[in-house]
Amino acid sequence: MKKKILTSVIIAGLLAGEALMFSPVFGAEKLTRKQKKEVALINIAIASFDAGQYDLAIEYYTKAISVNPENAESYAKRGNAEFLSGNYKNAVIDYTKALELDPNRENIYYNRGIARANMQEYDEVVNDYTKELEINPQNANAYLNRGTTRVVLKQYDEAIEDFSQVIELEKDNVLAYYNRGIAYRNKGEYKKAIEDYSKVIELDGKNIEAYNNRGVAKFYAKDYKGAVSDYSKVIDLNKNFKQVYFNRGISNLGLQKYEDAIEDFTRELEVNPKNDSAYYERAVAESRLDHYTSAIDDYNKAIELNPDNAEYYAEKGALLSKTEKDLKQAEKDLNTAIKLDPDDVEKYLTRAIIYCKREMYLPAIDDLNIALKMNPEHKQAQELRSYAIKSLNAAEKK
Repeated sequence: MKKKILTSVIIAGLLAGEALMFSPVFGAEKLTRKQKKEVALINIAIASFDAGQYDLAIEYYTKAISVNPENAESYAKRGNAEFLSGNYKNAVIDYTKALELDPNRENIYYNRGIARANMQEYDEVVNDYTKELEINPQNANAYLNRGTTRVVLKQYDEAIEDFSQVIELEKDNVLAYYNRGIAYRNKGEYKKAIEDYSKVIELDGKNIEAYNNRGVAKFYAKDYKGAVSDYSKVIDLNKNFKQVYFNRGISNLGLQKYEDAIEDFTRELEVNPKNDSAYYERAVAESRLDHYTSAIDDYNKAIELNPDNAEYYAEKGALLSKTEKDLKQAEKDLNTAIKLDPDDVEKYLTRAIIYCKREMYLPAIDDLNIALKMNPEHKQAQELRSYAIKSLNAAEKK
């Protein structure tokens, strides 16, 4: 029976820490009356902004703009206030106006990129960071956030180039190594991902996300022992870290440490009793220890929580078939599994085995024909069909 391990990967936010950059207001020497009024309004706006009163800051920047609608600085700073108020669309409008007035101004493309990222306009986000880098090619955060956006767009090679550029500019940039690790992991280059997460841990020994994601990479690289070690470190740092017991549990399954796996899944269920995957994986571990009653109970609980998962019915039916305790129920479970997932050859094979055990050879042959149509080289299906045909012929001769 095919075994599918379900995993939950936890990935930290990718955006750079510094979100907004500001330029100083012009001085107030030898100004006209109109300019003095503008400066007074801007200074009130700045004070309001610094006090976290963003709505008031927006109000006074708007008044300043009415006095001087050609001041790019006022649009840029009102955009910052709009951004921090969560008004991303208005922020984009203000940053765009600032760039119309001063197209070579540093950090405005960068800030507009962040605002657009919050609006999930990812292609435009990449364009904004690219334009920012044309103005300021030393802006490490622009490379970092462009790389982040490219990860979202699944442009992993380009993302890796961006994160590598950050590392050239700032060799100890933790986020660059961390995010590059994510890109490598998503590409399936687990060794490189592990190296990057290890560098993060070298720079920040208490980076819980790095330990967790390194554990994930090790799991996929089938280094289950290493994964268990990393997840155990996560638990040392924060025993309430989301799904860490589940992740360590599936790693212990990989090590065939079934009792340890059961303990981990049980701990996970104490924290999250609605985690159907934890019930399912615990059932798998229980069945490996021949704890069939407990395993069936856990499969039933997983099905109760998630009645649309075909694997749950298939694994439960396979276990019932193995123990031959309730072959009718096993058949019902496989019927449901196939209804939910009609394209899995193994499910037809399992149901055919159940039919053969019930001496229902004709429907078994039908299932095996379907299985062999999907995979003509499936040896077990070939052998079982030969057995079913012989058994059917023998039964008809009686």
